[in-house]
Amino acid sequence: MPRLPGWAWLLLAIGFATLASYMALGWLKRQAAVQPSVKEKIYVVRASAKAEKDRPLAEAQPQRVAWDKDYPPEDFFSDLKQVVGRETAKSLTSGDLITRENTREKRTGITAELSPNQRAMTVKVDEASGVAGFLTPGNRVDVVVVVDKGEFDKDPLAKLLLQNLKVLGTGQNLENRPGDKPQIVPTVTLEVSPEQGESLALAAQEGRISLVLRGKGDQQLVETQGADASKLFGRPKKAISQAPPAAATVAPPARTVEMIRGLELAPVNFR
Repeated sequence: MPRLPGWAWLLLAIGFATLASYMALGWLKRQAAVQPSVKEKIYVVRASAKAEKDRPLAEAQPQRVAWDKDYPPEDFFSDLKQVVGRETAKSLTSGDLITRENTREKRTGITAELSPNQRAMTVKVDEASGVAGFLTPGNRVDVVVVVDKGEFDKDPLAKLLLQNLKVLGTGQNLENRPGDKPQIVPTVTLEVSPEQGESLALAAQEGRISLVLRGKGDQQLVETQGADASKLFGRPKKAISQAPPAAATVAPPARTVEMIRGLELAPVNFR
């Protein structure tokens, strides 16, 4: 076998190298074709911790996570800045998406403390009826009304009118701050239903109201008979005075004058 010159071997090497490169390039292209394409992502905000209802959203520790763009949720926030200042409208658990349905703009003032379908009503109190200044926002109280007007003037009546009402504020204070000293306040704001508000307004007009502080966690409602002075102190009720029957009118006796008519005497009656 004749021996090839050096330049021939060089040409063979170049040819084989070119063929190998071409085959490798084709294999890479085929592999790229069979590999799945990377799906495009969006970002959503979800809770990473549990948060109770009506709490600042910061307690849910919102975080931004990737989400498949082909299957986006119906309602979502994509940026943490969008949820700043919001609060929970429902209880959240870790992993829940933060949406416009389960959160809301943070409420301010006394309206932030009101339960759904409830109202805030302020009543005047004094040192005794206001539990000597020991009421604080968040306490629960009963309302007792004492009526001593009109027909109850001589026999006053005390009745437990409303029970387990939430104290929204005392005076101008709407927060229960630890370390605050008890103080006498002129007014207390209570959470009531519309019907309870009507009863409380009438009670304040017709008598004096007193607030009875409930223990923490005490939700029990009780029935009472009320208390009146005649039963409490054994005081006899005032008898209802009756006017004496009108005396019968007696007509004065008729006066008669005898007149002479000729020789006859005829009586004439004058009224």
